[in-house]
Amino acid sequence: MPLLWPADVGSSRFGVLGQEFSVAGGWIRPHPGEFLWSEIQSKSGRWDWGRADWHVKAWQSRRLAILGTLWPFAAWDQEICHADDPAVQPVLRRLPNKLFAPCDETQFVDWLTAVVERYDGDGVNDMPGLTYPIRHWEVANEPAMQEGGHGYFFQGTPADYLSMLRLAFESITAADPEATVLTGGQAGMQGSFTNFWTPVLKSAAGFFHVGNIHSIGSHQSFFSGEYRKFLDETGHAGNEYWITEALVSTHPEPGQKTPTGDELGQKTLIGFATAFADGAARIFNVGPHDPTGGPGPESDAAFLLLAEMVGDFASASWAGESLVRFDMPDGKAVYAVWNGVGLPNTVIGVVETVQYDGTTGSADASNFLAAVPTLVTVN
Repeated sequence: MPLLWPADVGSSRFGVLGQEFSVAGGWIRPHPGEFLWSEIQSKSGRWDWGRADWHVKAWQSRRLAILGTLWPFAAWDQEICHADDPAVQPVLRRLPNKLFAPCDETQFVDWLTAVVERYDGDGVNDMPGLTYPIRHWEVANEPAMQEGGHGYFFQGTPADYLSMLRLAFESITAADPEATVLTGGQAGMQGSFTNFWTPVLKSAAGFFHVGNIHSIGSHQSFFSGEYRKFLDETGHAGNEYWITEALVSTHPEPGQKTPTGDELGQKTLIGFATAFADGAARIFNVGPHDPTGGPGPESDAAFLLLAEMVGDFASASWAGESLVRFDMPDGKAVYAVWNGVGLPNTVIGVVETVQYDGTTGSADASNFLAAVPTLVTVN
């Protein structure tokens, strides 16, 4: 019998970059993960599922929802049509040193189909011991990241990536019609990235389900509003988007001192609440996975607090300036409030409060003002 998607898996709107997450219903985005063409098929015709299967079993034993990155590069394939092209320094050491779109598209499709088929839980060529499907895939990562001192994730033009995205989408959805396909993460809203992605998105209608933006210390709300507008302007107003790499900035604002750990905790709660209100459907925190160690324990704690209190929210919306409302499945509402703002005048009576640092209390709704970022639960 086909495996059904369990109700307790992926119910949260929160995820992390990495392989473990303690929040119920949470997501992981292993980076680079285990779905590398260069490792699963190190030579044409030679297949090795050992490492990928081991990790999938470990993730599923912890009831984690998985966003899998499909890395479409194999050294033996690259040499078919790029033998004379220059090698580059990949950002991640497990990637080959040539990162062009696949040469042998037939073998690429065979690999993609085999990966999706192995983990889709339909009872056909599934991994032995699979307990629930993997249904969410992104096609490569940050393809516009070429040079710039960081190394490469891809070599090629927007047209090259678009062609690969189309082929991957058709192959993934043919193998698993219930799959969700994300674009490779857009590394930010800076000009070099929007210049790459604009022609891709303008021609990608029908070839992805979910948009994908990253912000590593670049923007307080992770480019949430800007990316929503970007998708709309390139013809994808109907597509939701995920922020699959989110990290608050540890750099000082102009004329300010370097933020303390306590201030970074406050920025974290505000940033995630803002991004959800702007329309992000899911957000993956980079946190300590960042090579610098991340913003620190206060930021991590504020993220976990928000994830635990509103993880499975039904909707998020702006209720006023510095005021976000999360509507919960049980009928309650949770407000994220900051900058000295109060609650809407429709909220009356005693409310429960939890500050960004976990300090709990209660207050009369009519005279409550958020001296620090606070979550307020209203029955």
